[in-house]
Amino acid sequence: MKVKPTTLWNFCFVTFLLLLTLFPFYLLIITSFKYQDQIINHFWIPIFPLHLENYLNAFMQIWRFILNSVVVTGGIIVGVIINSTMAGYAFSRFNFIGKNFMYYFIIMLMMVPGFLLLIPQFILFRDLGLINTYAAQILAPMAFGTALATMLTRTFFEEIPKSLLESAEMDGANELQIFAKIFIPMSKPIIATIAVVNAITGWNNYIWPLVVTSGDKVRPVILALNNISGPLNEVQGIEFAGYVIASIPILILFSFATRPFVAGLTSGALKG
Repeated sequence: MKVKPTTLWNFCFVTFLLLLTLFPFYLLIITSFKYQDQIINHFWIPIFPLHLENYLNAFMQIWRFILNSVVVTGGIIVGVIINSTMAGYAFSRFNFIGKNFMYYFIIMLMMVPGFLLLIPQFILFRDLGLINTYAAQILAPMAFGTALATMLTRTFFEEIPKSLLESAEMDGANELQIFAKIFIPMSKPIIATIAVVNAITGWNNYIWPLVVTSGDKVRPVILALNNISGPLNEVQGIEFAGYVIASIPILILFSFATRPFVAGLTSGALKG
């Protein structure tokens, strides 16, 4: 079979981009099994012996911080999904005074750079007595993430056939039943999209936890990675092993949510 030059060029270009994307992960993995002298002398290639104890040492130092990040990220995901699905349902189903103004005001929040809100949010949570708590780490990112999620859910809900809703109303279903038994089951793709986007944002959020946490009680893993320690000849490998371990929960989530996530992206979820 004859291959067109453009097809071959596209294949080579995509392959190059794939390798360019995966190469940092390759370096991360192989470096996590090395000691410092192996990193210096054999930086680009794997080298034996593989030091599996790097992972044990890293895990023992960061496991409790991973639990903190799971709590915070889970809270952000749940909060954003609840807020955005209910708001999207209201904006797509009902007509009320100021509907468009309220909707576009929420959307405008996406245009505000996060660093501009950093000091006002800190003052607010300080006055509420929520500094160094899970609540402070959850509520602020949840409020910011709800804006985009509301736009996605409203767009998605508006595509649900009206005839289906009319049939449910004729059968005597109230608004809560329509929301819970029609909108939510049909919205799994967009909910998965929202969950993945906010999981990545919440798990990798560095600045806000740095501002509102002190000590180790509620510190997330992304901050704890800076404090990994060990013998001088081993510490770099332990640090890289910690980076790998800290990424595993997000990889697990994405592996389960990949199919509905892609479905959400391809079903018009990101159409303006």
